[in-house]
Amino acid sequence: MHWLQVQIDLGTLPADTIEQSLLEMGALAIQYSDAADNPIFEPAPGTNPLWITTQISALFDGSTSEIAIQLNVAKTIAPTPIPDMHFAIIEDENWVANWRGKLAPMQFGQHLWICPPGNVCPDDEGQVVTMEPGLGFGTGAHATTRLCLEWLSRQQLRNKTVLDFGCGSGVLGIASLALGARQATAVDIDENALRATRENSIRNNCLGQLQVLPADRLDQVEKFDVVVANILSNTLIELEPDLRHYSHCGASIALSGILPSQADEVISAYEEWVELNNSAQQDDWVILTGTVN
Repeated sequence: MHWLQVQIDLGTLPADTIEQSLLEMGALAIQYSDAADNPIFEPAPGTNPLWITTQISALFDGSTSEIAIQLNVAKTIAPTPIPDMHFAIIEDENWVANWRGKLAPMQFGQHLWICPPGNVCPDDEGQVVTMEPGLGFGTGAHATTRLCLEWLSRQQLRNKTVLDFGCGSGVLGIASLALGARQATAVDIDENALRATRENSIRNNCLGQLQVLPADRLDQVEKFDVVVANILSNTLIELEPDLRHYSHCGASIALSGILPSQADEVISAYEEWVELNNSAQQDDWVILTGTVN
């Protein structure tokens, strides 16, 4: 199996706009680096990991069309000329090894830690989730994932049920179990994400507590105490009826993958049944949270 990588020198282009364009095209992972060869991967929460010569890299399924990516970026930034885009085929084992080498333990809240395999948690009281990068967001490196993990770390999850809609690597569902949830359900439309989630649940000894399903196989009568969805704003708006259906009255809900300029539209889509508030922002992404009426 192989993957398609695209690298774009941003110059003066807005990083968040390019990132969203790549995500809409199905990017499985996003990484920023300095085009002058000073790479980063784990920016500190609340910091902006960009330089004057910032380069953005995205990883796609190997069947993705290079031309389609170019056209989507061009449409997103029009009438600005399209930047230079460099494509490469990345073999699976090379990609995983590259990401493993750049991961480091990350803390969320007081005692929640996300650690790659082989790393020791520096907190003796830490609630540890061991994560491989998988084939999607979910190591905690991306701002939208960090926002969700910080939010989960502040919730009272003891004996509650959690729905992670758009699970990626399963980190949010697995983290909720580490924080005391009784049961978590992780759903996605991407089989790669479901496979990575199952593997990570085994790695964290929680397969019995984590139900991993394609979105269309979620039990229609089940409702959850906590609902978290880290996707994109347009998809969150489309999913509003589904997330409403699966939320208990009084459930806590968190939606991420939203740019500040998109927040009002998402809030409006959900206003009939939950009052969402912009509760935090990192690296030009926001998280909307609230309690179901």
